[in-house]
Amino acid sequence: MNSTTTPGTVTDAASVTGQLARFVHRSQWQDLPATVQHEAVRAFVNGVGCSYGGASSTAVAHALAGLEGLQASGSCTVLGTQKRLDPLNATLVNGLSISAHAFDDAHLATVAHPGAPGIAALLAYAERHRVSGTAFLHALVLSSELQCRLSCALTVAPAQCELGWYMTGVTGAVGVAAGVGKLMGLSEQQLAWAMGLAAMQAGGLRASHGSMSSALIPGDAGRNGLLAAHLAAGDFNCHDDALGATHGLLQLFGRPANPEALTVRLGQHWECMNVSLKPFPAGCLTHAVIDACLQLVQANDFAARDIERVDLRVHPLADGLTGRKMPQHSFDAQASIYHWAAAVLQHRRAGLAEASDACVHDPQVIALRGRVVATVDETLALDAAHAAVTLRDGRRFEAAVGPCIGSAARPMTDQELDVKLLRQVGDALGSSHALQLSRHCWQLADSTDVGHAAPGFWGPAPLLVSKEIE
Repeated sequence: MNSTTTPGTVTDAASVTGQLARFVHRSQWQDLPATVQHEAVRAFVNGVGCSYGGASSTAVAHALAGLEGLQASGSCTVLGTQKRLDPLNATLVNGLSISAHAFDDAHLATVAHPGAPGIAALLAYAERHRVSGTAFLHALVLSSELQCRLSCALTVAPAQCELGWYMTGVTGAVGVAAGVGKLMGLSEQQLAWAMGLAAMQAGGLRASHGSMSSALIPGDAGRNGLLAAHLAAGDFNCHDDALGATHGLLQLFGRPANPEALTVRLGQHWECMNVSLKPFPAGCLTHAVIDACLQLVQANDFAARDIERVDLRVHPLADGLTGRKMPQHSFDAQASIYHWAAAVLQHRRAGLAEASDACVHDPQVIALRGRVVATVDETLALDAAHAAVTLRDGRRFEAAVGPCIGSAARPMTDQELDVKLLRQVGDALGSSHALQLSRHCWQLADSTDVGHAAPGFWGPAPLLVSKEIE
């Protein structure tokens, strides 16, 4: 790194990091395809709904308790609560709340979750600076696109990556730094530094699954990206190609990496369009099983008590990451095809109640879970599964799914997303204020000041108190 480099230009614009910095710097909202623009709105709607849904989770409560001794007050809202924290910690907790119930989003090919880090960090910035709706959404697109592309460069063949790395922790901060840096008006050089400084903080272990820390990783990625962008704005520098250099992120996390995935057709092909918004509060690799089991109960007349055996066929990665046979609590259940098969067949639905501790400990669900057998089928796609129930009287029913609902090939409709938001926000604000928030989110592109256009939803106003305000 040449420490005398001026902030305006990148030392090696042909480097991987330099190419990304130039793309982000030159990108314009009006040049994005209309489908990409609208998907940014959908991602925002989804993220805001999940933030309110997750705000009452035990993970958020314990996180706020743990932060008590670190600061007295702050200027940024923790959505769904009356708490205000400094921008970095507000980003951490809002990202955590969006992810708390595993109800957020997923880039299925890489099992990355780009929405929570980006939305949390960009909202924290927008509460302190005037940001238009289109600028906010543009930054969110850039954040998601870079997260997805970097994740592809590490995990999609011919690239390989250790399964134990939690991709959101590895790549999330880099995309967030680019998105926040775009809002800040950073130069190409500063954007390269911001992404590099974010890469220096890459990490996240899949051992976090089954605990509160699984949701902490997306929150931490958002906070790290926000910090990196602000440091770069002060000309705090790092290696010009922290992504592609020897001992850089790609080399260390990829075995090997595929750097071309970062830049091929950049600005023409939008990988962020392959991010799915979740219809179920569970790990994305459980969704095909959930969908198949829902089809079974909707198409056939049988009682859960009459089931002798449940047979699942799943993709190898679904078995590897969600094959928890005996979940002990709701965090375990988020990543358990065994729990979700039993819960859906028992209760004939797949909502937040089925993801709860109460459902995990339900004796009927436990008994049925013990009769679930999962087998790996390498011919299945990631978003496909097969489920069959055999009844005590010998009857057998089967359902095959692929692609499952919520996947990029079968996305949720705008109406379904709106219902998802209203249900989660309604629990915190009541139905009338939930409707107001819904309208604001869907019309975000028309806003001239994102951080202060919706007082009471984020920012200083009393609407966050409870349903009783109606």
